[in-house]
Amino acid sequence: MTEAAKSYDIVVIGAGPAGSSAARHARSLGLSVAVIDKAVFPRHKLCGALLSGRGRKAMKRVFGLDTDREHFLYSRTVAFKWDGQHLARFKSPYELTYTYRLDLDDRLLREAIAAGAEDYQGVRVETIDEAARTLALSTGETIGFGVLIGADGAASPVAKHLFGKAFDDDKIGFAFEAEVAPGCEEEAEMSIDFRIVDWGYGWNFPKHGSRTIGLGAIKGIDQDLKARMARYLKLQGVEADDVKIKGAHIPLGDYKPVPGRGAVLLAGDAAGYVDPLTGEGLAYAMETGAEAAEAAAEALKAGKPAEALGHYRKRIKYVETELDKAKKLRQYAFSSKLSGLFREKLSSSVTMRQSFFDLLEGEASYSDIEKRVSKQIMTKITSTMTGWPARLAGKLRG
Repeated sequence: MTEAAKSYDIVVIGAGPAGSSAARHARSLGLSVAVIDKAVFPRHKLCGALLSGRGRKAMKRVFGLDTDREHFLYSRTVAFKWDGQHLARFKSPYELTYTYRLDLDDRLLREAIAAGAEDYQGVRVETIDEAARTLALSTGETIGFGVLIGADGAASPVAKHLFGKAFDDDKIGFAFEAEVAPGCEEEAEMSIDFRIVDWGYGWNFPKHGSRTIGLGAIKGIDQDLKARMARYLKLQGVEADDVKIKGAHIPLGDYKPVPGRGAVLLAGDAAGYVDPLTGEGLAYAMETGAEAAEAAAEALKAGKPAEALGHYRKRIKYVETELDKAKKLRQYAFSSKLSGLFREKLSSSVTMRQSFFDLLEGEASYSDIEKRVSKQIMTKITSTMTGWPARLAGKLRG
């Protein structure tokens, strides 16, 4: 066994919003922290990067940062679409802010480093030794940890180490995205297309320097997402051959039932914490990153780092409860049995619009939304659905 050259209370693998939040919050708790990422920041990341009101609150709480017009485009103009057809155009009840992950993630990481987290950018973790609580790095170093936090995305090597694979191929989502010139002015329209794909959605978000156009859906559904992306771009007046299209796996509500093991925790996308209805991922990343740091601090203070997972599971129960309810309500949004009703409500229901943006703003929970949905609709959802599309659920049960 190689002796660790350095040891830290917490080592974070992955320096996106979840990892930087874990590192920044751990430093505020007085813990020694190292944050490791194979990339050197700033780096590109596939993401629509609409920072919701809930996300803005998390960023303020963890990093002390507010949105500003230098880094964010502001707009309340929204369109709901259905397979390319306009259903409704309206003003959001809340300010919506759009940015680039290239900028956002770099800012958050710099805040964590400025707070005293040791910076290991451009470094890969070669092996994880849970028993010795050490990591072998691509630099040849071996470092020790009290608690390890895996915040290394949907394809998480830490999750793969724990469970043999990072995600369930049938339940994971996959997304395509392109940045399309020219840039936008404030109050430019954003649109969400609820039927451009099956069991997913498309987005067209305005940015200072481009429009971010993309779509994502459950990967296990039989559909040609690349062809759907080309068609979606064409509906937006863009030829697929004229832009660079990026693809990546994204969780769509398929979170890990046990987000870690002992002194190893998973946060953000690595744990699957993405809302399958609103697409919210940034807020959950920052929230669960900070919760992981709190759980680690509790375990280390007690001198029992292996109990970190127990503390963490209690702290993130509210996230899992929300995602469970979101998966149930997803049946209403994406099921063919209820598509006519959902389309009509998208076109005309002020309550539905308000509910959608209340969720994004963090002004309502899914428990609150359930109370707004009629008993008749809820009965249909709960009596006939599994949380996954029927053709996929049968495969999973088999």
